[in-house]
Amino acid sequence: MPREVPNVPLTPFHYPLAYAMRKAAKKAGLELDMAGLAIGSFTPDVECPFFALGAWLGLLPATEPYVQAHRLVLHSLFGALTLGPLITIAIVFLLRHLLRAQIEALGVRSSSLLNLYISSALGNLSHVLIDAMQHSYNPLLFPFTAQNVMALVPLGDLALGNAIAYAIVLPSSLAILAYEALRGPYLLTRLLFDA
Repeated sequence: MPREVPNVPLTPFHYPLAYAMRKAAKKAGLELDMAGLAIGSFTPDVECPFFALGAWLGLLPATEPYVQAHRLVLHSLFGALTLGPLITIAIVFLLRHLLRAQIEALGVRSSSLLNLYISSALGNLSHVLIDAMQHSYNPLLFPFTAQNVMALVPLGDLALGNAIAYAIVLPSSLAILAYEALRGPYLLTRLLFDA
């Protein structure tokens, strides 16, 4: 397994691609669910603390690459289309309940369950594909194999993959925050449900 290039795992930086997908879909006349896209773009990292805790407690073998990398089923194409969207949908329903008053104040309507699933799957896929550009262990074909797939790392260079990813997501994140902050109140709710 290639040496992991040190980087800070900043899960929220997956958001700009979800935001861009929402905006591009709107221009194409499609209405994707923003919450599904946004939460879906974060969901694969839900498994990371469980692998870290399992290894720390001695419940998982620290020699397995998926334990070292804290990535397996949710960071695979299969997981991004199955378990990931189910977790995402559950989180979206919970957040809709918790933020109901703000969502109603913004006039955001709930989308169909099918739309929510498609949006959630797209958000999960975006996370998996971005991670596959910049991490040394990518179990993209799990459960068929837990083997590493480095096909998406640009020129096989993890440092280049990280540089490309961060050159895009850091300024994009700042621009999105600045733009959405100017639109009015309930910034977090708007970012998750009405961007």
